[in-house]
Amino acid sequence: MNPRKLCLLIAFTALVTAVGTGVWLAWPGPDLAAQADLSDDPARGGLEPRDGVVVLSNGIRLSNVPSNCHADTRGSLACEDRCGSDDACPADTVCARHPDYGFRDCEPLHRFCDDASDCTPSDTCHPVGTSASGQALRRCVPQGTLRAGARCTGYSQEPEGRCAPGLLCVHEFCGPPCDVHDPGACATGTECAPNPYRVQGACVPSCRDRACPKGERCETDFPGEVPICRPFVGPACLDEAPCAAHQDCLRGFAEPTLETEAFECRTRCDDQAPCGPGLTCDEASGYCFQPCTRDTDCRAPERCHALHRRESQRGCGFIAEGLPARHR
Repeated sequence: MNPRKLCLLIAFTALVTAVGTGVWLAWPGPDLAAQADLSDDPARGGLEPRDGVVVLSNGIRLSNVPSNCHADTRGSLACEDRCGSDDACPADTVCARHPDYGFRDCEPLHRFCDDASDCTPSDTCHPVGTSASGQALRRCVPQGTLRAGARCTGYSQEPEGRCAPGLLCVHEFCGPPCDVHDPGACATGTECAPNPYRVQGACVPSCRDRACPKGERCETDFPGEVPICRPFVGPACLDEAPCAAHQDCLRGFAEPTLETEAFECRTRCDDQAPCGPGLTCDEASGYCFQPCTRDTDCRAPERCHALHRRESQRGCGFIAEGLPARHR
């Protein structure tokens, strides 16, 4: 083919492509707004409607809350039972209490066990009460050795770090299960601390009417909740040892394995208020820090850590892995 004919063929092909693209872009296409949403249509095997989001009276936001649970006036959830007897449930199910939310619901029998042979080697078959009609029920639960009142982590894989069967790990303490709506559920000196689902909880040691041991402070996660003693390092600057003038009491970033809190007094700084000798002003936070390259440059229990994740600048801080933040 001579060059002239080849050029004409290329030009024609480009013209056809451009026209076709323009028509395709201009075509209105199907009216998606008018199409029926069949994603939840039972006839088409769709999913059940998703459980909702609930904001509690104390501002805590919970997601995936069952539709039969609603916020009450005490920062928790109140739930209604979905069944009243075993006969009201389909075959191979039983009217039992939900393991997280506590309301009665029809649960498959395969979620329960008869003995340890039905469980994994790390679990044991433990009694969990009875069904609505009085049938004894047992579930596979992790084996543990910690007793009520002992500190726990909630994520330990070893029996020595887990609560004994029948106890729950809530707020870093092992305790017997309780209903957050029952004011007399716990023994003297303990209170019902809610689990993450805010209906049930565990009876944990409370410091509402007693002083904490040295090196611990009494605090709550949210206003109105059970106060518990938590260990901390650094000055007690939120309590009886306030920081000096021009300083703020900041919360350090404790290592997760220590399960403790860290506090430190940091001096505010800017162009008009420079830091003292040996200290540098961190512009991002507005506080003075002591530069360092290794832990031995700091006074124990402070350690040398990166001030910011994406920068190489390092400073001394109380068992920290990041810049301190104001205590909540």
